[in-house]
Amino acid sequence: MDRLKSMEIFVEVVRRKSLTAAAAQMELSSQMIGQHIRNLEKNVGAKLLNRTTRQLGLTEAGHVFFDHCTQIIDLVEASHLSLQRMKAEPQGLLRITAPSTFGSRVMAPSLAKFGRLFPQVNIDLFLTDAIMDLIADEVEIAVRIGDLPDSSLIARSLGPYRMVIAAAPDYLRERGTPTSPSQLSSHDCVGFRLKLSGRQWRFLREDGDLHVPVYDKLSINSGEALRQAALAGAGIVLQPEVLLRDDLAAGRLVQLLPDERLPERPIHLIYRPDRFATPKQKAIIEFGLAHWKVAK
Repeated sequence: MDRLKSMEIFVEVVRRKSLTAAAAQMELSSQMIGQHIRNLEKNVGAKLLNRTTRQLGLTEAGHVFFDHCTQIIDLVEASHLSLQRMKAEPQGLLRITAPSTFGSRVMAPSLAKFGRLFPQVNIDLFLTDAIMDLIADEVEIAVRIGDLPDSSLIARSLGPYRMVIAAAPDYLRERGTPTSPSQLSSHDCVGFRLKLSGRQWRFLREDGDLHVPVYDKLSINSGEALRQAALAGAGIVLQPEVLLRDDLAAGRLVQLLPDERLPERPIHLIYRPDRFATPKQKAIIEFGLAHWKVAK
């Protein structure tokens, strides 16, 4: 028999001080009520009720068991109510992962608005250029940049991840402004490099891509640090448009070779297909599609 059901029956019998009254309340036969009580006594190894033809009372073990049963039943009912509330409105902890630059520049500033719209939702935002596993790392939503492998995950487009070439006005006054990709080879560049081999910047051409070797005066494994170096005049930088756009708009950096076509990668919002998706998950997906898209 269902032990929780038996405990509910036991509590009802004690409160009504009658097997017959409990049977009527729970729409069960008196025989079935008695069977549940006997099974409970067998499971706990103790007599729980003192019964006569006129009276029903608790044994010493029954008093202890009754107190625990009421606590368990109250906890189960509270759990059900909490889950019902979670199904009705966005609430609880939401875990999201995103690449460092996109997450800090595009997503983080918008989350204050999300917090005002959904005050019962708390967010853990993990910014990392490593790929976090949605199941193993207990992450509900991910933003990924680049081509996606085939998988069962749902992917919603956030647009293209564009790159721009830029430098500080002071650097350009001192070293001159390149007017063609080939001239970049004679300039100081700052870039992201993992290996000691030389680097090339790729420009898209209809008759075959152009690969230009560049000299890294400074190499840093952080987009934000590269931005700061470029602002200080360390050299020419090739970085995501979302990272440099405020500096370009303010004139702190100058875009170079704006008519050239640079490679771009797709951005996607990733999540597991789940017919039991919670309101908080649905809310962040809708919010992300409205606020994190990059203009095409």
